[in-house]
Amino acid sequence: MPLVDLPPLVHRLALAATEAGGRALLVGGGVRDALRGEPTHDLDVEVHGVSVDQLRARLQQLGQLNEVGRAFGVFKLKHGDCEVDVSLPRRDSKAGPGHRGIQVVADPHLGVVEAARRRDLTINAIAYDPLLDVIEDPFGGAGDIERRLLRAVDESTFVEDPLRALRVVQFAARLGYEVHPSLEALCRAMPLHELPPERVLGEVEKLLLMGRPPSRGWKVARATGAWAKVLPAWDTGVPADLDRVAACDVHPAPRRFALLLAAASADEAALVAALDQLRVHRWRGADVRKLARALAHARVAWTHPLVEEPLDTRARRLAEDVDLELLSMLVDSPVLRETGHRLGILHSPLPQLLGGRDAANMGVPAGRAVGEFLAGAREAQLTGEIVTRDDALAWARARAG
Repeated sequence: MPLVDLPPLVHRLALAATEAGGRALLVGGGVRDALRGEPTHDLDVEVHGVSVDQLRARLQQLGQLNEVGRAFGVFKLKHGDCEVDVSLPRRDSKAGPGHRGIQVVADPHLGVVEAARRRDLTINAIAYDPLLDVIEDPFGGAGDIERRLLRAVDESTFVEDPLRALRVVQFAARLGYEVHPSLEALCRAMPLHELPPERVLGEVEKLLLMGRPPSRGWKVARATGAWAKVLPAWDTGVPADLDRVAACDVHPAPRRFALLLAAASADEAALVAALDQLRVHRWRGADVRKLARALAHARVAWTHPLVEEPLDTRARRLAEDVDLELLSMLVDSPVLRETGHRLGILHSPLPQLLGGRDAANMGVPAGRAVGEFLAGAREAQLTGEIVTRDDALAWARARAG
């Protein structure tokens, strides 16, 4: 049985590279996950010893080709349901500030060791030859996987890309690995203020959505000063409910992300500050800012009600603005969830029982009076005074009279 189970397309690609006088290696997360006993989802293949034009010609024979960055020797190869990221080895050099200030040059003759040296962590610098069924591990990444340790491949090049400090944060959370003291020191010294908000957001997504649990990464972010530099609103200790909320089964992804953003923030002010720094409004087409803010606001309303009211009334009021199922997870209240389900408002507010036409039929004068009439009807619904359409019409007749 091979060390890494790969789809046929990868083997065909490796054979094509060999026929062209080169060598194809699976690199990055796919190898790391295989050695951890996890399924291999990331199919990143690095092709050595062939030119960009040679590689392109061979790939065109294997499937649908997308030239993502031909100048840098980066392609996407697709055949059926299988998609593989294909690239030539690359040299990186610091040419300016920030993550975007990295100059990349394809070099098919760079060699396996030097190609691995440009990677961030030893656990990500392992390569696998699918034809020979052998591992190439020049920097001891397999041993670090066994030790559950995050360590830099090359300390002198690691600091060239400040985004790597945040990658350490999310990898610590996702894998549950410890951070080597020398790596922690490197991250602490990196200029994270150079990073654009969208790149910070990408690492925050992985931390919150994939952390097992996210608190591991949170502690690293504070220890390395990452939060102090990019998200000071979150630099206040590990949120008490974050890991519990992260364990909740929530779909689809935008609902889960909004819930975790609210759980990660001490209050609505901290949430808004973090969202502003990340420049988050919509995420995957959903208004996660609106939902997260509603959750943060409702959490306060649930835990510190200004006026003590019956449970059903409080639930009906909260459902006006927020999904009660998500709120029940945020405040850890099965009672709230059961109440929302019983009242039929777990995911949406009470349906309107009266409208403007009803007000007109009852002889309510147009204008402000109609608004006051309907607001009164809604309040009667929220308190449970009216429940059905007949109740509403009886209430309206009495009110109008």
